[in-house]
Amino acid sequence: MVSMKLSTVNLVAMTAAIGIGTAASASVVTISQTFFNSSNTTRTYTFYQYAPLASGAVASLMSGSVSATVTDLNGNGATLGAVNGLAMYTATVNDIAVRTLWQPFSAFNVGQFLSQSTAPGAFANEVIPGGSTTSDALLGISLRFTLSAGDTVSFASTFTVSNVPGPGAMALLAVSGATGAGRRRKR
Repeated sequence: MVSMKLSTVNLVAMTAAIGIGTAASASVVTISQTFFNSSNTTRTYTFYQYAPLASGAVASLMSGSVSATVTDLNGNGATLGAVNGLAMYTATVNDIAVRTLWQPFSAFNVGQFLSQSTAPGAFANEVIPGGSTTSDALLGISLRFTLSAGDTVSFASTFTVSNVPGPGAMALLAVSGATGAGRRRKR
């Protein structure tokens, strides 16, 4: 059996290192929205959601996702479609597109009085185009789509930006881990 004993100093160092590593700031834009087309024709929708980057934050990585559930309410099937071949989901920084999902997305069809979810689209830990984003940035998600008459669609979408812990934080975490490993003993 192997046990580990840490002195108070090592535990404080490890807590500080972990604290630095997890103190990376992140900002999130989320959409949880249902759209109902109450008209007699297919309609085109454009929806925007914005959030400022956390105060004092610098972001270098981005992640995001989108999923939808389409429901036929009038018995003639339901269709969720793209607008003129554009992506349905666009992540933006200061109104500049940095990543899209569901492109090309021609159509997603559901049968009579049925409800069905799409396969989610996602990206994770990608470098923000053009480098880092600073605290004066405005993050956003744009959804553009068509929806058949008398039907609903519910979207769940996220866009997150975060900072990678610097080399100093990673080095401190490695040193604290090595120091703790040296204190192991057999019983």
